Amino acid sequence: MRRNVAGLVVVFVGAAVVQLATSNTYLRYVKPGMRWMLLAAGLILIALAVVDVLADTRKKEHADDGHGHHGLPRAAWLLLVPIFALLVVDPPALGADAAQRQSPVAAKPADPKSNSWLANNSRGDAPVALAVRDYSVWAVWEKESMKGRAFTLTGFVTPAKNGTWYVTRIGLTCCVADGTAFMVEARGQAAPPKNQWVTVTGEWAEPTRRADGDVAALTVESITTVPAPANPYE
Repeated sequence: MRRNVAGLVVVFVGAAVVQLATSNTYLRYVKPGMRWMLLAAGLILIALAVVDVLADTRKKEHADDGHGHHGLPRAAWLLLVPIFALLVVDPPALGADAAQRQSPVAAKPADPKSNSWLANNSRGDAPVALAVRDYSVWAVWEKESMKGRAFTLTGFVTPAKNGTWYVTRIGLTCCVADGTAFMVEARGQAAPPKNQWVTVTGEWAEPTRRADGDVAALTVESITTVPAPANPYE
């Protein structure tokens, strides 16, 4: 592949990265804190590719002076197709299909009590809004601080067997490649459509016992369908 073709491909890769970083689309791939790193990486790619192509063009103008020039290989342009697709196609976030390939059992935290503020918090009548990620862990490993309390969770619907369904959020450590599904079994209400985003309110329920561990559960009293948030991950 000619060097200027390679440079052009790199320019488009950089442009695609910049486009992702300047819109909410980047949240489909990485955590919010990585936005500026993506933007910087895209701009650097563009700058380096442009400088390299210009320098290579000048050299070839001197070396090929008086000789014919060959056009770009047609096949090389096909390399730009996936880059253009990245620029114009809005990819979906990880959803129920990804979650169904994982276990709903939340891993035991290294120090369960270190993240709990519920034990010393008043037990008011108002439901406590929690991240699905937190509830899925605390409901299993900090039962005493969760019993008798009402909670509000927001996530997407992941159906399972025999009418069971989960309120789910995908948690990221860095990017979607390490995405982990955090799932809470919703009891007492029929499942909304798969991948539908919902806000559910209900009371802590005894976790479901499985061979590989316990699964957090919530006795749902109300379900409200909501649009997917700009950042679908936790």
